[in-house]
Amino acid sequence: MTKTLRTHRLAEEELTDAALWYETKQPGLGVSFLDLIDDVIDRILSGTLPSSPVPEVKIAKDVRRVLLKRFPYSIVFYERENEIVIIAFAHSSRRPGYWRSREL
Repeated sequence: MTKTLRTHRLAEEELTDAALWYETKQPGLGVSFLDLIDDVIDRILSGTLPSSPVPEVKIAKDVRRVLLKRFPYSIVFYERENEIVIIAFAHSSRRPGYWRSREL
């Protein structure tokens, strides 16, 4: 059974900003970025993509991440019984764990 997806509002803004930035650097690159994100999310939802625990996160949820290939981003999420909640589309050179204060 495929789980539903919920994305934190700030994560949605991060994703839009990143795609627009890539698109200004090279036409089509933002679209490639979003296509990769969609593919990875589909695989997370179907349970066919391994993920790893986020180091040093001490909150009640089992927060996990998937590192993207080709782009310096990770998708940070946790699972509930029937849904996946995306907390952040985190750039690897941004301060680690900046998203921890987001309401889960």
